Amino acid sequence: MALIGRSSKPATMLGALIAFMAFVMAGDAAAQGGPTNMGPVINSAARDAEPTFTADGRTMYFNCFDRGGRVGSDICVSALVDGEWTEPEIVEAVSTEEYSEVEPLLSPDGQQLYIMSARPDGHGGADFWVSDLVDGEWTEPRNLGVPFNTPYMDHCLYFAGEDWEYAYWTSTRPGGYGGNDIWMSARVDGVWQEAVNLGPNVNTAATEHHSLPSPDGRSLYVSAVRPDGYGGEDIYVTTRGADGVWGPLVNLGPMVNSERDDRCPAFSPDHSVFYFDSEREGGYGNKDLWFVPYAAVRDTR
Repeated sequence: MALIGRSSKPATMLGALIAFMAFVMAGDAAAQGGPTNMGPVINSAARDAEPTFTADGRTMYFNCFDRGGRVGSDICVSALVDGEWTEPEIVEAVSTEEYSEVEPLLSPDGQQLYIMSARPDGHGGADFWVSDLVDGEWTEPRNLGVPFNTPYMDHCLYFAGEDWEYAYWTSTRPGGYGGNDIWMSARVDGVWQEAVNLGPNVNTAATEHHSLPSPDGRSLYVSAVRPDGYGGEDIYVTTRGADGVWGPLVNLGPMVNSERDDRCPAFSPDHSVFYFDSEREGGYGNKDLWFVPYAAVRDTR
């Protein structure tokens, strides 16, 4: 199923209504002291994670497991119709039965879909791939190349800047501080520069991954395991100082973090809602998608 957001007044009004509904639901959850589960249509007994939305908020792509009668990790899509999410369908054009596809990311105009896949003909390990929307259909994904992909594990890609001229991602490539580290690159004169590690305030010998930029671009929301966390993976935030150095990770607190794994945040298109996946109690299975109002964690820096 290829679903495209359109720029029209009715769509804009509907998108605003959708955002308002989500914000109200999230606000109710905040008042009760916790996040809201996206429910049994989106969440299953298997893993459901890593959402990304069209600009109008009416279409969501996410990482799904064991859907459509097959076993394994795929990219799924669901549409918001009359205030309810439709049954997710596998995006066959970018998903394979033989290999795992995870971590979808839509470009702001909805014309490109980035994924991470261990399919062959890459650089090794897991690579980033991108598919283009042509005549309403997604094309065969093409490898994103260097500096993003290496013979090591490269995953959790995000972009920032007005023209998406900054990229942040996770890699196990040499030159880091151990395991998964956060790296970045800037596009200068149309050319992506050599990857740079974010440094020891962010990266450690443990695991840091998934670097979601804040709306103002000053901060990154990172999934990490730290001794001072709530248990398992927690969501933290790091903020870049005037000197360009990223500061130490700050835990977002119990509004999003629990004794289980809480990770891989994402925003609604208008940045009013903060989504993440979690293995906390009260869900439907492995990892579920949950959300809170961004206002509940926005001032934690």
